[in-house]
Amino acid sequence: MRYTIQGADCRLSVAVYNASAPKTLVVLHGMRDHGGSFELLLPVLPDFRVIIPDLRGHGLSDQDGVYTLTHFTADLLQVFDAFEVDQGYLLGHSLGGHVAARFAALFGHRLLGLILVDGFGPPRQQARLSREQFATLQAQQVQALQNAGRSRKIMADSALAVARYQSNNPRLDSALAAHLAKQGVKPAAEGGVTWRWDPRAQMVWSTFSHEESEVLLGNIACPTCVITGSEGLSYWLRMHPELAGQQQHYERELARRVGLIAGAQSIVLEGAGHMVHYDAPDAFSQAVLNFLSAPPLF
Repeated sequence: MRYTIQGADCRLSVAVYNASAPKTLVVLHGMRDHGGSFELLLPVLPDFRVIIPDLRGHGLSDQDGVYTLTHFTADLLQVFDAFEVDQGYLLGHSLGGHVAARFAALFGHRLLGLILVDGFGPPRQQARLSREQFATLQAQQVQALQNAGRSRKIMADSALAVARYQSNNPRLDSALAAHLAKQGVKPAAEGGVTWRWDPRAQMVWSTFSHEESEVLLGNIACPTCVITGSEGLSYWLRMHPELAGQQQHYERELARRVGLIAGAQSIVLEGAGHMVHYDAPDAFSQAVLNFLSAPPLF
């Protein structure tokens, strides 16, 4: 069943499965994705009401042009309230992981458990940025926002969208790629199709720092599982070529961040990259099930 609810200041489209199940899992997708990509969890979670919103600016939710981490987190609080989730489990991937971690740090009394799926962002650079480098980075973020609303890609048809899914994610099953594309594109005014996500949503990365996020990781008290892929560094190399050859640094950074959350467990799925649920869907689903089936720690 799909619902439309009021988020912090926009309408959110929310899919709910197994509505009468005794336990609840809320799932947050990542940037440029949509809730449908996590429907793969449904077969292994028959005892869970699974609530999957499309994040603001994505899928069928509103594209209001305001995308701060605070707004995404407030939307999530609205989801918990609208569906009367007094205490439930929360899973977030990538951007959804940042939102889930912030929610867990601030509203932890609403959670029985937390799953972060490659949700820490790129590893911290080994050398701190100079003032000039920091200023250049900030200027690039401002300039990116200048053109964000004009950067929608137009594709001839949905078949090209499927091809792009598989080109970017070579291990993605072809049937799943077609399913994702069907939900992930919409007709373009100029003809053809375009992605449903709003390019302006990328402004979120300029609305918080990883340093402040890491401080808040220490405030997470619920049982937590961090799921990543052994090939996760390859994703960050596209945006941070300076990380080439730094696999050990990447792994140390992951361990350090996991260690900031008291009692958190880490699961690394072999052969999977940043899009863990695309690359290793069966192993990913089993890891989620194992964590959710474990006896409560408190």
